[in-house]
Amino acid sequence: MSNSEPAGCTYELVLGATESLSRARTLLVRPTPQNLDRSCSSLAAAITQIGDLQATLSETGVQDLSGALLGLRKEIEQISGLLDNAASYHVNLIQRMVEASGPVVQQRPCTESTGRLSLDV
Repeated sequence: MSNSEPAGCTYELVLGATESLSRARTLLVRPTPQNLDRSCSSLAAAITQIGDLQATLSETGVQDLSGALLGLRKEIEQISGLLDNAASYHVNLIQRMVEASGPVVQQRPCTESTGRLSLDV
C-alpha cells in the first residue's frame, strides 16, 4: 500500500460526509415531516463516514485536509442550525394546535370522602 492511498481514502471520506450533509441540508431547509424523515438517511451516512474518517486519521495520522475539514465543519454547523429551527417550528406548531383545540378542562384531584352528605335547601 502506498502512502497516497490513505490520503486519498481520507479525502474521499471527507467529501462523502460533506455530500451527505449537503443532501440533508437541502431537505432541512423545508422541515416538513417527510423531509425530516428523508434527511435521516443522509445524516446516518454522514455519521458513518465521519466515524470511518476518525478511525482512518487515528491509524494514519493527521494529513493536510484543513480545507476539506473546514467545509465539513461548515456543513455540520448549518445542519445544526437547521435542526434547531425545525425543532422550534414543530414545537410552536404543536403548541398552536393545542391552543386552537379549545380550553383545557382541568379535573379536580380526588379527595377522601368524609362520609357525610350535606344538602342546603
